[in-house]
Amino acid sequence: MTGKIQNFFLKLQQEDEATRKRWLIILTSGTMAVVVSLWLVYLNFTIKALAPEPPKEEAGFFKTSANGLQIISQETALKISQLSAYLKSLANQTNSITIQPANINLILEDLETVKPKKLP
Repeated sequence: MTGKIQNFFLKLQQEDEATRKRWLIILTSGTMAVVVSLWLVYLNFTIKALAPEPPKEEAGFFKTSANGLQIISQETALKISQLSAYLKSLANQTNSITIQPANINLILEDLETVKPKKLP
């Protein structure tokens, strides 16, 4: 096969200028068509890989609202359970008060008596 190709190009070298230009145009056009087609195939694979995958289910208003309510109810249940655990711990807590008698003498001794005076 390579011998046939070599013979073709050797014969082409012996031809006149017009024939060689015609074969030059034909062979370069074919080569460019192959290169451009390979480039387009590569570009097609690359663009498909870059595009995000479409969602499998379209989310409507009611589906979005239902998902939001579910999340809110879960968070609310968690907060309520935390609050009830805190209130239980407060209810189980006991206070103890110790009353000690005061050793204070409320009667003051050795005080001078104050005489009343008239104000001007």
